[in-house]
Amino acid sequence: MVSVAFSDKYFNSLLKLTPNEQSQANKAVMLFQQDPRHSGLHYEKLTAFKDDKLRSIRANQDVRIILAAAEQEDLYLMLHVDHHEAAYQWAAKRKVEVNPNTGSVQVFTVEETALTADANSQQAAPQPGLFDTIRDRQLLQLGVPEDALAVVRVIKTEADLENARDAEQIPPDAYEGLFMLMAGASFEEAYNEVVPTAPESVNTGDFSAALARPESQAHFAVAENEEELQAVLNQSIEKWRVFLHPTQRRLAEGIKNGPVRVLGGAGTGKTVVAMHRAKWLAEEVATRESKVLFTTFTRNLATDIQQNLNKICSQEALQRIEVINLDAWVVSFLKKRGYDYGLLMDSREEKRLWEQAYSEKSASLDLSIAFFQEEWARVVQPQSVDSVEAYKKASRIGRGTRLNRQQRVDIWPVFERYRHLLASNYLKESDDVYRDARHLLENEPALRPPVCSVIVDEAQDMGTQAFMLIRALVPPGPNDLFIVGDGHQRIYGKNRVVLGQCGIDIRGRSARLKVNYRTTDETRRVAVSILEGVPVDDLDGGEDNQTFYHSLMHGPVPEVRCFGSPDEQVEHILAALDEHSLAPEACCVIARTRKAVTELQSLLESRQQACHVLDGRNASTPEGALNLATMHRVKGLEFDAVFVASVNKGLIPLDYLLESAADPVTRRQRENEERALLYVSLTRARKLAYVYGYGVMSPWFESSQ
Repeated sequence: MVSVAFSDKYFNSLLKLTPNEQSQANKAVMLFQQDPRHSGLHYEKLTAFKDDKLRSIRANQDVRIILAAAEQEDLYLMLHVDHHEAAYQWAAKRKVEVNPNTGSVQVFTVEETALTADANSQQAAPQPGLFDTIRDRQLLQLGVPEDALAVVRVIKTEADLENARDAEQIPPDAYEGLFMLMAGASFEEAYNEVVPTAPESVNTGDFSAALARPESQAHFAVAENEEELQAVLNQSIEKWRVFLHPTQRRLAEGIKNGPVRVLGGAGTGKTVVAMHRAKWLAEEVATRESKVLFTTFTRNLATDIQQNLNKICSQEALQRIEVINLDAWVVSFLKKRGYDYGLLMDSREEKRLWEQAYSEKSASLDLSIAFFQEEWARVVQPQSVDSVEAYKKASRIGRGTRLNRQQRVDIWPVFERYRHLLASNYLKESDDVYRDARHLLENEPALRPPVCSVIVDEAQDMGTQAFMLIRALVPPGPNDLFIVGDGHQRIYGKNRVVLGQCGIDIRGRSARLKVNYRTTDETRRVAVSILEGVPVDDLDGGEDNQTFYHSLMHGPVPEVRCFGSPDEQVEHILAALDEHSLAPEACCVIARTRKAVTELQSLLESRQQACHVLDGRNASTPEGALNLATMHRVKGLEFDAVFVASVNKGLIPLDYLLESAADPVTRRQRENEERALLYVSLTRARKLAYVYGYGVMSPWFESSQ
């Protein structure tokens, strides 16, 4: 039996065949692994081609699989599958090599002539090349094949670079380094990103060693036996299950000497990394008695994560991973210990309690109820303030209303009354529950759950008390905490958390993912523009940015339109589905509020369009039903097309939220969260995005129409 490796591009070509041809190709590969010289496969060396390692086998009379042979290693790389002539035309231009500088396996096109520069750049006056200041030696160090140097030297625009990538004249790992140089990185920055650990020496004939490198594993999956081969074939349709970017793989695998923080824009695969990290820990570190706890902010996202872990983990590994949102975990933990309080979840009950507490306000204070609610959420709760003396000393950095000491004394009775009302109703807020659980764990270490590692997804939506509890769940040490998040997607009104102040030291163990695998660059640009000028934190007291954040795919610029009526808006949603032959179940209509979602549902169903409202109760969408959801609900999901609908003045941003803000600083924070909701909504789109409104469009899109 021989080892078989699959290129990710092989699966792209496989999916273009008919289902019957795909089945025949899979059977041919399985037979080849058992007996490469089986007469029915017609194993042939392709002579007079660019690369003498190329071979072909038959899937049927017409379909050919192109592979590269490392025969001395009993290793074969499946590269492409197509009908006879097309398969050989593909092979005629390809080379497969181990790069002598990076040690990775590269597949690239070798043309007789170098890439022709972008037509627009030729019409203007002669332009310097994008990489004129970079020496050949440096390009080679970045992983550019020597055969591709001539291509790089005629690249003058970003379009030229993308054309070379799409034509496979530049391998993906080399493209990343060139992109960073084009985007303003120094050679050293680009090199450290692309080649974080340079090999001491490279044997260009050793494909087995090359395929073991993360750079190769981003594009190749190796199956050494029949069971592994079947697993790769079964998982290949969803590439995230098999192929990880080198940065993602380095984060997901291996022993970590303490807490790790991973940042990245929407679509960069943060949750994918977290899931593969959970899988690795379950297989290499955890036991049934000492599990991996995978937690996140919302119940819906925890459900989605569990469903995806089911796709990549064995049953044995799954038994070593517990997936649960933090509120559910802490309530369960405390109830088992006789805790009498429930979690305050009802917004109407919360409003009633605050109105009662507000009646205690001193007549000398000219402060709204909204001020008290904000002060409680952003000062009192995060800092565990439990007395007027503690409140007088509490930090109020970032709050918009100045207070002197006497004002703080006058304010405190309202907070005291609110806490009393909570207690008398046997209720507590999330922060109180987190704090109580942490105190219990700190005072009685024997109660600490049997957990070897905690993985946190959507970390930006958790506050200080949540992270102080998370720190208490597992003792400091190797593999203890793995935290992923993106401050650009903070949509739940939480304060900026500083991990270091929660006892979580991430120094030297931080990474930022830069490649968006989900969204087209056109949609990404529109989404990012909504957050332009909004300061975003890095979860540890610093500022985050989206430098070098980019997408590999292209498509139409999102369509922004304002219609005369809600009916006209819905008609255009249905027309777009029809025009692009979109499966409704693979698309989603997203609106700001539940009321807006209900109105859209009514209009769509009156036109005989079946709808499926995503509310956390029904996991799968029936065939032919169009998904509808609020902006908060679509967090963590993705669709072929999204329609961000009813983007009207007053709804985007939500007027009453801004107008009820206690001061300009709070108003700005709420506006930033509204912008983050739009950013999240648009970046759910894989292929197409639409921004529709009616009547008067949101002021954020007035100039886009």
